[in-house]
Amino acid sequence: MGYVMAISAATIDPSRVGGNLESAHVILAGLAPVHKIGFALAMGKLMMVHLNDQNGIEYDQDKSSGVENLRTAFNQVKVLRENGYGGHGGYIGLDVKAMRTTKNGDSYRHPENGLNIFRALEKKAGRFD
Repeated sequence: MGYVMAISAATIDPSRVGGNLESAHVILAGLAPVHKIGFALAMGKLMMVHLNDQNGIEYDQDKSSGVENLRTAFNQVKVLRENGYGGHGGYIGLDVKAMRTTKNGDSYRHPENGLNIFRALEKKAGRFD
C-alpha cells in the first residue's frame, strides 16, 4: 500500500488511484493485513480487498480467511466494518481456491465456506467494541 500512495501522488489525478490488498500476500511478507487495510482506509486508497488466509511463507495458498488465524481474519473484518467499507464502491473479494486434492463435486464448497466464515465474523464484529 505504501507503493500505491507514492504512485498515486505522482499521477495527474491521485483520487483515481487506489490499491487491491490481498490478505495472504501481506501474510506472505510477514506483515499484519489489518495494519495495511487500516492504512489504506485512512488514506482513502483501498479500492478492493481480497480476504484469504495463509499458513507460512512458502507459496500463495489462497485458503479461506480465518482457517489458519481466526483472530487475524476477525481484525480485518472489524476494521472494514467499522470504517463502512463497501458503502462507497469498494469491493470485498474472497480470493480462495480448493486444494488440489479436493474432488470436483466438493470444490464449490470452498468459496461457500469462505463466505460463511466472513458472514459469521461480520456478525461478531458488530457485537464487540
